[in-house]
Formats: sequence, C-alpha cells, structure tokens
Amino acid sequence: MAESRDNWQKPAEVMDALGIKPGMVIGEVGAGRGYFTFKLSKRVGKDGKIYANDIKQSVLDYIDDKCRERGISNIQTVKGEYNDPLFPGKNLDMIVMVYVLHHLSQPVKYLKNLKHYLKPGAVLAILEQDPGKTHSASGHFHKKEVVLERIKQAGYRLIRIETFLPKDNIYVLGLFD
Repeated sequence: MAESRDNWQKPAEVMDALGIKPGMVIGEVGAGRGYFTFKLSKRVGKDGKIYANDIKQSVLDYIDDKCRERGISNIQTVKGEYNDPLFPGKNLDMIVMVYVLHHLSQPVKYLKNLKHYLKPGAVLAILEQDPGKTHSASGHFHKKEVVLERIKQAGYRLIRIETFLPKDNIYVLGLFD
C-alpha cells in the first residue's frame, strides 16, 4: 500500500512553519485537485480566503464541486494563464506553490508576475521535492541550487529554507523592500 501523502508531506507542519493562521488571504498556484487547498481553507477559516489557481478548468471544476458538497465558502477557483495566475486579489498575505515550480516553462517570468499580488511583508512559499534528499536522478524536480538561482533571477529575497520534510524543501521568500 502506498504511503499516505500526509505522512511525508506533513501539511499541518508545513502550515505551522509558514505561519498560516485564521483570517489570512492566500493564493495557491497550481492547486490541482485541491490536496493543499482544502487544508489551507480549514486553517484560514471562515474569515480567510483561498484563491485556488490552475490552468486546467477540469481540476477547478472538481474543487468547486467538492466545495458545494462540503459547504465550503472560503475557496474561490481562478483559471490562470501559463505565465500569470490571474488572482483577483492584489493584496495577498501569502502565495503558496506546492510541486509547481518544476512544471513552469518560464519559471522566472512566472515568479516575477506573482510579485504584484503580494501585499508588503507577504511571503511566497515554494514547496518542491529535493532530488538531493530522494537521490532521484530523473531530472523531474530541480536541484536546490537551480531553485535558488531561479528565485534570485526573479528578484526575491530568500528568508529561509525549511528542510524538515523527508522529500521536500520549503523556500520562504520575501520581496525586497
């Protein structure tokens, strides 16, 4: 039996490390079918908001259906473009990207486009698998050095790297003041 994603990706611990709390407004890039979306929604509560972005309408429809079934009202799905998530809010407390960076065809351009959605003092959190931890030579995920270079090229300030997950690193970024 496959190990549960919760066991190795530890979403509650990730949200604790990122300081996600009730009332926050968060944009999630590449939400997919909502694995993190629903966990973020519960954490920010009824006074918070999650903008769940993806470029595939089918996965956004899935999230919308689950929200209706479960009576969840603090998630809004957003169909984005390849280089821009098109978040409706320009004053987000945080943007979260889980296993997305390695899929982007123009990651530096995309990361630059995220800046105008963040309010002053907000952070961008990128959770990506670290091939150095998994000893994967597939090239699917970027090495830590590549992620750090893309972050630098996009003009973000590295606040810290969280390394407590067995497979992943969490890059916590801020805007330069």
